[in-house]
Amino acid sequence: MEYWQIQELMITSAAIVAVLVPVLALTYRFVLKPAWKDKRALPKQPAPDAEALRDARLDNMERQLEDLEHSVKRLVEVTEFDRQLKAGSSRDLAGTSGEEG
Repeated sequence: MEYWQIQELMITSAAIVAVLVPVLALTYRFVLKPAWKDKRALPKQPAPDAEALRDARLDNMERQLEDLEHSVKRLVEVTEFDRQLKAGSSRDLAGTSGEEG
């Protein structure tokens, strides 16, 4: 290889490196770094035990909700019964006082 060929090869290599390094740095800064941060921010896959625990807790919460709904329905029925009972007893008192007179 001649001296001038080595010199041209060195100049070409230096030019490629001078352009390639900033391009790679910008690519890293604006593409790879945010993608890596986003990947780290994603939640990891839960272990099968964690999934079973979550399902058990969800079932327990659903059961508690059903119990609360049943209790509310029962309270509404009791309240309605008391209201009817009080309305009936006040009518009986009004009716008896009118008959006595």
